[in-house]
Amino acid sequence: MTYRFAMSSFWGALAFADVELPAPLTWGIVKGLQLRNIRYWARQPGAYYPDGTLTIGFNYPNQSMTENYNSPGSPYWCCKSFVTLALPETHPFWTAEEEPYPEVLRNTVRPLSHPLHITTNLGGHTYLLSSGQQCSYPVKQSAAKYGKLAYSSAFGYSVPVGNGTLEELGGDNTLALSDDDGETWKCRRDTREAKIEEGKWLRSMWYPWKDVEIETWLVPPQKETPLWHVRVHRIKTGRRLNSAEGGFAIYGQAENGRALEPSTGEKFGTFQEQGEGRAASRAGVSGIVNLPDSGSARKGIALRTDANSNLIVARAVLPTLVADHEGGDRNIWLLTAVFALPNVEGEKGARPGWTAEWEKRPVVPEEILALMKKV
Repeated sequence: MTYRFAMSSFWGALAFADVELPAPLTWGIVKGLQLRNIRYWARQPGAYYPDGTLTIGFNYPNQSMTENYNSPGSPYWCCKSFVTLALPETHPFWTAEEEPYPEVLRNTVRPLSHPLHITTNLGGHTYLLSSGQQCSYPVKQSAAKYGKLAYSSAFGYSVPVGNGTLEELGGDNTLALSDDDGETWKCRRDTREAKIEEGKWLRSMWYPWKDVEIETWLVPPQKETPLWHVRVHRIKTGRRLNSAEGGFAIYGQAENGRALEPSTGEKFGTFQEQGEGRAASRAGVSGIVNLPDSGSARKGIALRTDANSNLIVARAVLPTLVADHEGGDRNIWLLTAVFALPNVEGEKGARPGWTAEWEKRPVVPEEILALMKKV
């Protein structure tokens, strides 16, 4: 992530290799994808030191995101984005007029069989659900960087800055578990038996302790509820556990620069009651809900994570569901709905009327509900 706009180098490499573009891509679309990415980073003041050199971090200087192999020269992998400068002026990359993202690719949900992801941009939020990706060698905070349940292009993921509190953990899009009353926390790191079932959802197993087994289903958004996705967890544990499940971390400051205050409706602020947690700010809105079919009661909170844990914003709020669970020879079921809507670039906050979408709660697929009754 320290390499920033090197992420657009793929599009320049297509031009450099003279790849024959598949529909609906055109050279104008490819040009737009690459140049918009570079312009975005040119507008991010936190990406640069006062002398104009690139910082280590993402949207702001952040050493928590780095690996042992990073150095002050690492951000200059961004230079890969300029491979198109090696092309002649007559190349179609340069002669084509820049075009926007193709409309035919909007409002789609796509399973990706090789990485075991499901990608979606329904409702204006682009993100992926993940179960098959993990790092095969030691890296710092690998559970956060590779093992989360979802990764958003709008809100960005978080990494732990400590392990003593949930605020330090920064557990967005994770099911975090503790067996010592919250003194330390474990998240999904080693995922096993991951698969995409019938092209509909992800299903996987993970084992945080030898006597704890977790089965997780990740269900992408549906056209009826495009701003929600559903998670189902079956926990079988031989020990008492605390759980904390996070949604998407979101910018946590009000318009006056201070921390978000409690609010209702579509005003900027936080909201928490019973099994619901939510936060709305200039970045959009993020929320999480404990679904009624769940056999476990959970409390919704708007958790203010520690500074510098999120890679996009230095101060974030994380809607979270928390609960205590007794061990024993039984299945604990957690049914979760996660809501998120980013702002449109250049505007402050989510589009008006989002509370109507918030009230349209998603449903758990009948096949999974039937399985719950059998197991």
